[in-house]
Amino acid sequence: NPLYKKRRSTFRLEVSCGHCKTLVAIYEKGGKGNLIKMQLPRIIESEVNLETLKGHLVCPGCNEELARLGTYNGNVTYWVIRGKVNTKRAGR
Repeated sequence: NPLYKKRRSTFRLEVSCGHCKTLVAIYEKGGKGNLIKMQLPRIIESEVNLETLKGHLVCPGCNEELARLGTYNGNVTYWVIRGKVNTKRAGR
């Protein structure tokens, strides 16, 4: 992602489909809570080409809808549908 910048006190999170376990993205998350939204500038790598994607985020393996497109503080954001994704802390 050319817009990605490392932020302080963040960690990498592997986001995968909750149904077929396909890796969807690696996200730079800050804070202690659950993954509620994924802001586009913080997505490091993605299996889906997010620049050409016009709608909601779907799994490349099973076409399950994982997140809905929206905005937050002026950034393009994918709002995660609860229970549709699995997250795991990734090593650096």
